[in-house]
Amino acid sequence: MLALLTAISLLPATGHAADELIVADQKGQQRALLEASGAASTNLPYAIKWVDFEAAAPLLQALAAGAVDTGIAGDGPFIFAWGAGVPIKAAYIIPPRGGGKATAIVVAQNSPITTPAQLSGKRIATGRGSIGHLLLLRLMATGAIPPPAPQIVFLLPAQAKAALDTGRVDAWSTWEPYVSLEVVGHHGHIVVDAAGLMPNNSVFVASDAALAAKHAQIEDFYRRVTAAYEWGMTHQDQYARILAHQTGMPQDVANAVTEKLIAAPVPVSRDVIRAEQVTLDTYKQAGLVHPTTSFENAFDLNGDT
Repeated sequence: MLALLTAISLLPATGHAADELIVADQKGQQRALLEASGAASTNLPYAIKWVDFEAAAPLLQALAAGAVDTGIAGDGPFIFAWGAGVPIKAAYIIPPRGGGKATAIVVAQNSPITTPAQLSGKRIATGRGSIGHLLLLRLMATGAIPPPAPQIVFLLPAQAKAALDTGRVDAWSTWEPYVSLEVVGHHGHIVVDAAGLMPNNSVFVASDAALAAKHAQIEDFYRRVTAAYEWGMTHQDQYARILAHQTGMPQDVANAVTEKLIAAPVPVSRDVIRAEQVTLDTYKQAGLVHPTTSFENAFDLNGDT
């Protein structure tokens, strides 16, 4: 574990002991990974305060309000928030593992829906501006879901799960860990996933204010995150056990989540920005965002905060 961190250029331990970095997480997944790897504790020159969210939308709202400094979100909700004027930037991305299967439309166990075309005119739950919302927009734009358009019901994950269970919606367009919670934990099935439809990147995002005030801490934290993910790629079983313990997920669900989500973070590049243009364009064509500045301003091209 200590060897894992020797390759990282850590901040000096003096002068930063009283500092605190407030990190937003989703369902405890990042905290479990950093703690399992040791990257959150070894020679840490500042305190990390974790704040957990069930979805990216409230996480990004907290970033906008200055309640947290940095966190992880899907590329869709990040770009949706940036396009709406939230002062945030993405410096690192986690490319999709398994071709985008971490985002999918799921239905309950006994649902007769098996193809995207059968979603036409149906009631589908998702989060506004989420990667689930983006998947629906892409499926409609490509014709995979033909007219009439589905009725999108905007709900947070817990509400969406309850709506699916009670039959108030026909399907749920969601992401991990909720895909595995429904499919592995409740015997639902996937109708279609996001493979080939959109970039499916996850992004580490920070507020402009935090980047200005906590430059060194955020830079150090991203290095630790990168080391933790590298550890996770070769210790998936150990990470899955800790994820299940810390979040209360069933072990088989945690195993499925880990298999889909552990990849290697990389700094943002111009290739990433070009690939993400389809995400911005999808939201713009739907009339959901109206950015007033260059798309490059949403990213730190050097991966150096």
